[in-house]
Amino acid sequence: MIDSHVHLDADQYPDPSGAIKRAHDAGVSAMVVPGVGPASNRAVLELARKYPGIVFPALGFHPERFEHSEDGARAVLDMIERERASICAVGEVGLPWYGERAGDAGVLDAAKLMLARFARAAVALDLPLILHAPHARAAEALTIIREAHVTRAVFHWHKSDEQTTRAIIGAGYFISLSPEVAYRARDQDLARMLPADRMLVETDGPWAHGGQFAGRLTEPAMIKEVVAALAHLRCTTFEEIAAATTANARALFRIKSS
Repeated sequence: MIDSHVHLDADQYPDPSGAIKRAHDAGVSAMVVPGVGPASNRAVLELARKYPGIVFPALGFHPERFEHSEDGARAVLDMIERERASICAVGEVGLPWYGERAGDAGVLDAAKLMLARFARAAVALDLPLILHAPHARAAEALTIIREAHVTRAVFHWHKSDEQTTRAIIGAGYFISLSPEVAYRARDQDLARMLPADRMLVETDGPWAHGGQFAGRLTEPAMIKEVVAALAHLRCTTFEEIAAATTANARALFRIKSS
């Protein structure tokens, strides 16, 4: 299995080796680790060097980090081009949703222009996009990446209406499901409607989850429980969901089998 989105560079993982071992023991063989800005990007590259064939880095510029600057954006775009051979995706990038500033029209307009820049870079370098586009932002992000002619993308921890979800699927993009699928009706409805060849699974660690995960540090090993929940919801086997989501992640990020 593959955790398609975990921030293993976060402070909550002072020694990622333990989380990686527990993931391996649970059947998680690889994890995509997206950066969120210049310092984070450097950290995920170092993790990939330390854990080759396990950690697959992506370089990003998180849209909710309002402290980001234009100089920072240029630095990240330069790093993406320079490290093209070492990374599996551009991300985490996207549009802001949370907090007062995310609702400011000027902030949102600037974020849309920024996403378009990263989308064009991904296309030029033949890399997929990892998108942060919650709720109503998903439809806006979809328009932007289609206009940029992006062919490979995943809407991470997707939260949007059925019409937008079907448009994302129709465009050939992937949708990622988080541990919330084990306990939240919204995510369970999404899980039932997704085609098997459009699904990924993720933890988004260290983000804390509820339900059976409450009080636990979010780690890639939790992917086993996400896959089990999906199998139950879709009335199929654990092995079928594990195989499908792993194949999808390998195709999107071009991760070769070990």
